[in-house]
Amino acid sequence: MKKVLVLSVLSLSLILSACSSNEDSKITAVKSGKKIEDIHGVGISNDGTTYIATHEGLFSTKNEGDSWNRVGSARDDFMGFHLRSDGTMLSSGHPGSNSEYPNPMGILISKDKGLHWKEVEYVGKIDFHTLTTFRHDPNVIYGLNDMGTGQYGAGIYKSTDGGKKWTKVEPKGLPSDLMKVHSLLVLPEDQNNLLAGTENGVMISKDGGANWEMFDNTRLITAMTLMPNGKDIIAYSMDNVASGVMISKNSGQSWTSLGLDLGSKDAATSISVNQKDEKQIAVSTFSTSLYETKDGGEVWDQVIITGKLK
Repeated sequence: MKKVLVLSVLSLSLILSACSSNEDSKITAVKSGKKIEDIHGVGISNDGTTYIATHEGLFSTKNEGDSWNRVGSARDDFMGFHLRSDGTMLSSGHPGSNSEYPNPMGILISKDKGLHWKEVEYVGKIDFHTLTTFRHDPNVIYGLNDMGTGQYGAGIYKSTDGGKKWTKVEPKGLPSDLMKVHSLLVLPEDQNNLLAGTENGVMISKDGGANWEMFDNTRLITAMTLMPNGKDIIAYSMDNVASGVMISKNSGQSWTSLGLDLGSKDAATSISVNQKDEKQIAVSTFSTSLYETKDGGEVWDQVIITGKLK
């Protein structure tokens, strides 16, 4: 929102007004009741702002959905959205009607909280539906490309230099249809240790995604990330006993519930935690809903109801 400043010095007023207008034009208010088609990812910045990556761009709220802003001018379909531990954003996906990028968009990065995006690699070649990074070195990136053939076909891609150079891995042991892999996480102890939530259960790799074995065949994990301490795993987990947001303090061996059981008709697609306040957690779902808690799971508020903003 633009502010009108009444100052005694007119020249100073003009300078401030021009600067404010230039920046504020990149963040615009969204009317109540707007319908969001898809939520592909969620991220909470250190100042408590919640971001959602959607089929038509990036949106943000600072007050649990009471008001929303469109971030930046891009209407791109942001897939594989990931907020790194250093505060920068990664995304992939497909260009919108006003986009400067070819289809698919490859890897894009934003260093100003989504206001602007810059090409990194694979532009016009790959659409990563899942992106994850190593907590202790965010330049280590894994991307899951679940479709395609040939040089840029399905597989796990790894970069150790922030996305400039990549190595493609043909994962052995994962479902042959990589669309059955719902979540991917780099474990904190080693950049080559990965967990994957698949339709068959939770699987583990200790060699950078090349070889996989079953880790827990009783559990389906559809979304997961690390807590701010860089050790504990927070995930949306389902088994024969319970479902909901859960925390593991022993690398996935056992879990403690934080509530938000979505039943049999919905599940989480992504999860994010404020790195400065572990009690603020946001969860997006397959039904295009968004839930948020400010007290570590005691109370969950439904911020978006099946795609509709407040």
